[in-house]
Amino acid sequence: MPEIDAIVPNFHGTFAYGIDDSHRVMVPAKWRPEKGEVLFTAILWPIEQEEYLLVLPPERWKVMLDKLKTKSLHDRKVAALERTIGSTSAKLTLDKVGRFCLPENLTGPAGIGSEAVFVGRLDKFEIWSPKRLRASTAQDKLLAASIAEEIDL
Repeated sequence: MPEIDAIVPNFHGTFAYGIDDSHRVMVPAKWRPEKGEVLFTAILWPIEQEEYLLVLPPERWKVMLDKLKTKSLHDRKVAALERTIGSTSAKLTLDKVGRFCLPENLTGPAGIGSEAVFVGRLDKFEIWSPKRLRASTAQDKLLAASIAEEIDL
């Protein structure tokens, strides 16, 4: 039986990389798929603040789409969410050397310039500008401690 890590992608750690003039950035080697072409989806996140890029592997993207499919086509809030995600997201494919090309329409609002920080979130990951990530870290630790107590970890 295969190990769980071989089945479910794991994104752990924090990695900083430079972005070249063609808007390409290396993806951490540990995070690159072993086989075949994988299409990741990057979304400006959170929706109201657009602080960073949330990057979903195909399995996690499918979970989100499946949840949306359970909602009525007449639900205006769901339609607004779909429009927002549809217009503030992009498909990312790794090139042969392990880089993504980050679209300018996503990096601009997220404040990502010549440097990017990849932050693992277990089954997904984020891409931040170093400055915005530093500003968010203290608040994140307080929120994480609070929820860890709440869910009794």
